[in-house]
Amino acid sequence: MRLKIYIVATLISVSAAQATDIHTLLDRLEHRHESKLDMLSVEQSSLAKESLSDKLMPTVNIFGGYEVYSSPNGLLPVAPNELITMVKDQSIGQPFSKQIMREGIKFTWPIFIKSITTLKAKADLLHLASKDKKRLNLYQRQAVIVGAMAQLQYLEALKSALEVKKHSILQTESTTKLKVREGRVPQSALFTLNAHINDLDISMNNIEQNINKLLSKIEALTGISLKKSVPLRLKRDVHRGNIFALKALQKRIEASQKGIKASTEAYYPTVVTKGNYSYSQGDAYNNDDRMSEHFGSAGIYIDVPLFDSSKSTNKQIAKLEYMQNKTKYEQTRDNLSVEAKQIEKEIKLLKKSILLSKKSVAEQEKLLRIAKVSLENEEITQEEYLRYEDALANAKANLYSFHAKKWEDIAKLAVIYGDNLKGVVR
Repeated sequence: MRLKIYIVATLISVSAAQATDIHTLLDRLEHRHESKLDMLSVEQSSLAKESLSDKLMPTVNIFGGYEVYSSPNGLLPVAPNELITMVKDQSIGQPFSKQIMREGIKFTWPIFIKSITTLKAKADLLHLASKDKKRLNLYQRQAVIVGAMAQLQYLEALKSALEVKKHSILQTESTTKLKVREGRVPQSALFTLNAHINDLDISMNNIEQNINKLLSKIEALTGISLKKSVPLRLKRDVHRGNIFALKALQKRIEASQKGIKASTEAYYPTVVTKGNYSYSQGDAYNNDDRMSEHFGSAGIYIDVPLFDSSKSTNKQIAKLEYMQNKTKYEQTRDNLSVEAKQIEKEIKLLKKSILLSKKSVAEQEKLLRIAKVSLENEEITQEEYLRYEDALANAKANLYSFHAKKWEDIAKLAVIYGDNLKGVVR
């Protein structure tokens, strides 16, 4: 039974591995921790706007307290006519006491705070900027996956080329052993071949280490464990347009302009409604009768700032924030514009390099076949033959590196122009 379960699990695992393609990897990026953190940042920016709206909502509090005074204090304001009557008749408890218990409720409701409206507009822009930044981060992670996959394909192809080279040298080694036994070539010829084979094994082991690093990198981003690379094919060219990274920066510039405006509006008058209801208890100071009184009030208040140095400082901070965002926008625009031009030209050159490298590989393969025959006929030395082996391996390495570099450039271009790589690769 356990054997059956193990076999089924193995088959499922193999099927899942075979079903994994580049789209599966790119899809998984949207469900990983990095995307969740970006989503939380977007939600946080949304709450920032909501918190500003809350500042225009009424606040209601209940209160209670016990107060002790050195001289009698009023439980409530008393009109003069009422107080005269109380003074004439001392049997009437006067609402004054040295110890008062108070409880009640109070509210504050802002009616007009001009800067809040502007700050809400700023928060709106920052919320949109965080959405654009979320998309940009996703595109950057997509580019990392495509670039890592291209590098993985390059290393796998390079390792395969070195294995072919090793197999070719091993074949030469078998014929060389016969020649050594016959006394036609010295024993050192075998040492030279073995040293070359050992160097190949070291190179392939180094490549395997780099492959392992790339597989771990892909698994860390996607949560999918691969054994080898998946195919990369171009579905369509990258859609050119405006530089995508500038969208979020432009919104931040507009937001910082709103910040400057809000810092100016902080000098505007504010209008607030306030009210309270109080229930007070205490012993009347004139006859110690226990008394309880209640009263309430409500009003509209205008607050006009006359002097507050912090407001001036906040305005300077807002201006500096604007200059920082503007400078960063200009820097990013200039850098990415130059990079986009460089990548566009590089892709064209890489296409030409790939065609030339294919011809070079074909020619080196022909030369290697001739060299093998020449070595067999003792027309060239072993060192000369190994140079042909090296030349073919180098030609293949160049071809594979050009392919990898082309994919990396396509991925970078997609990030610059904000093109989802799921529509570019297949």
